[in-house]
Amino acid sequence: MKTHHLLIPKNIILPISILGFIFTVIGTFLKLSHWNFGIFTPNFLLSISIVFTLLAIFVVLLDIIKNPIKNKFLWIIPLLFVGNIVAMIYLMNREAHLRRALR
Repeated sequence: MKTHHLLIPKNIILPISILGFIFTVIGTFLKLSHWNFGIFTPNFLLSISIVFTLLAIFVVLLDIIKNPIKNKFLWIIPLLFVGNIVAMIYLMNREAHLRRALR
């Protein structure tokens, strides 16, 4: 079976996904503690994290749908609820899942 490439290369989308997660944690901490650091307000960081996270989820969701992966349903449902964490795990183990499905 033919496999499709990622919409955005893995070496670009994985750091974007990790940065989205980091910005979410830092932005949430700043929002809870009511801190502002000039341009780095909590709302600014959370807005950037939402864009990065949605981009990573969209790319991974398209990849899961296009490629022959076992248990697609078990990847799609957690991706919709947990999102960025599942996207990072999938991107780190993508080649293994594709090889396993091709056997």
